[in-house]
Amino acid sequence: MDKQSPEVIRLPRTSESDKLKRIRHTTSHIMAMAVQKLFPKAQVTIGPWTETGFYYDFDTPESFTEKDLKAIKKEMVKIIKKKLPVIREEVTREEAESRIKAINEPYKLEILEGLEDPISLYYLGDQWWDLCAGPHVESTGDINPKAIDLESVAGAYWRGDETKAQLQRIYGTAWETPEQLTEYKRRKEEALKRDHRKLGKELGLFIFSDPVGPGLPLWTPKGTIVRSLLEDFLKQEQLKRGYLPVVTPHIARIDLFKTSGHWQKYKEDMFPMMAEDEQAAAIEQGFVLKPMNCPFHIQIYKSDLRSYRELPMRLAEFGTVYRYEQSGELGGLTRVRGFTVDDSHLFV
Repeated sequence: MDKQSPEVIRLPRTSESDKLKRIRHTTSHIMAMAVQKLFPKAQVTIGPWTETGFYYDFDTPESFTEKDLKAIKKEMVKIIKKKLPVIREEVTREEAESRIKAINEPYKLEILEGLEDPISLYYLGDQWWDLCAGPHVESTGDINPKAIDLESVAGAYWRGDETKAQLQRIYGTAWETPEQLTEYKRRKEEALKRDHRKLGKELGLFIFSDPVGPGLPLWTPKGTIVRSLLEDFLKQEQLKRGYLPVVTPHIARIDLFKTSGHWQKYKEDMFPMMAEDEQAAAIEQGFVLKPMNCPFHIQIYKSDLRSYRELPMRLAEFGTVYRYEQSGELGGLTRVRGFTVDDSHLFV
């Protein structure tokens, strides 16, 4: 008798499943309700679903610990077992504002300002509620308590703005079945073994240095060799496919990015302007570190009259760019402030 292959457990992303979307959205509310019961001083902000779970941001004087996460999960299970109805209610802006002020939730007031009438509220039972457009399950009992887990705590800024309050973000995950949760944890554990941050440190490929600054990786000799081998391979593949290599500077006049529109739309994500004097700074006449390569490649294309025989013109560059990512969003080599892009542009 042939040995049967183990059943493959599918783990859909939230965007692929309306049912998962409802489960995870409701579970985030259940978590927030549990947090506010255990930590009455905690104020809620936002709590959306993610592709593998959910999170909620809290403003609280306490710092959440692993012990706290266990207590919160235990309280969540109690809420689930109560099978509280999940009720949607539409109210006027004035009524919503009145209810928010009654429970002293300033973040909800700020969220309310950006909502259109009518205002949608979702209640868990008849006590806890939040501003929300949904969707949700019909009852907390629709959540399988053995298919949820709280994963970690991280810092986050209100509205993603470093000048505003620093919040605590609790990440969690929720699935339809316990088997899916087990498989998710298994895959996550396997992925962590291959995490580039772990391997980069163990193999001595790159480092970060406080004197240099956050989000600015330094490549060691070993890492540089690996990186060079990858770049050489890709450059050969680009040449085979008709791409022409170019090299462009790391800075440029601000006018270049005004023309491209980057300055107007992405100014907050670019490093500050470097001006020769106060007068130049006042009229925005200076240089900036480039956040992307495309305006430079366009200048190369524009530098001469082109024949249709030259088209399509394929330009490629391993160009280093700089973006002013917020410190709380930096992580490994995936969210940095200085990185090299294998970039190409086609002119047809």
